[in-house]
Amino acid sequence: MHLVMRMLLAGLLLVVAGTAGATAQVPDRIVIEGRDYALDTNPLEGQLRDRPGFPPENVSRSTANWRGYVAHWAIDGDRLLLRRVEVRLYDRQTEQESAIDLLPELFLSGAPVAATWYSGALIVPDGRLVDYVHMGYGSTHAHYRVYRIARGRVLEALSMGAEQFRVWRERKFQAFRQTAQYREAVAAARKQGGSMSAEEIDGFLRGFHAEEYLGRQELTSVNAYRERPRRCARPDQRLAWRDSAASITAASPATCTAWRARVMPV
Repeated sequence: MHLVMRMLLAGLLLVVAGTAGATAQVPDRIVIEGRDYALDTNPLEGQLRDRPGFPPENVSRSTANWRGYVAHWAIDGDRLLLRRVEVRLYDRQTEQESAIDLLPELFLSGAPVAATWYSGALIVPDGRLVDYVHMGYGSTHAHYRVYRIARGRVLEALSMGAEQFRVWRERKFQAFRQTAQYREAVAAARKQGGSMSAEEIDGFLRGFHAEEYLGRQELTSVNAYRERPRRCARPDQRLAWRDSAASITAASPATCTAWRARVMPV
């Protein structure tokens, strides 16, 4: 069983026992226009999943950082860049912790690294905290920046108030409930969760899996890629889609925006 799932179930048992809850997570960090923000998304997870030897055996873990690292990112123009991957290692001889950057070891290159593997959403809370949830990235803020990313390139930057974000988050969760991963998580929770009701399990998974379902890329139609209006791949429109085989009249910016929304809704 995946390590994170084992820790989820352990936390679930604590909830059932009434002794503790799953803990809000230490977020990654991202620099945008010179300012540092928390990032309620973990774009590095897809690269690290099942990678041998990561994290190191002596990495310091806590319930506030189940993944064992904090990645530092930046948006530079239209590119999402990884700047460092910070872990804290525990030395049993000195009984001391030290922070190191594992980016050179993971990517065999210097920083920054273009995040070409990532497509999905970046959730950047930039407003005050209005509803704290002691679990995952389940808390709500007064305002958000949401960046739509395709293969490491910024497709669009959106601004959302708390209510807009709540509606959007609910839509994403309902889509997540239709997936095999959600069904597997429910089955595991039922097996380990003792007397928890279906409603309680659903609420737990809503908070615990928030980072994952909020970052999921929704493609409404594979064929929609082939229907891209000509010139919607211009560099100043911030996404390099492959040219369509069809010869289509040059599109207006509004047409391009509508096409992007259909191909990759937030």
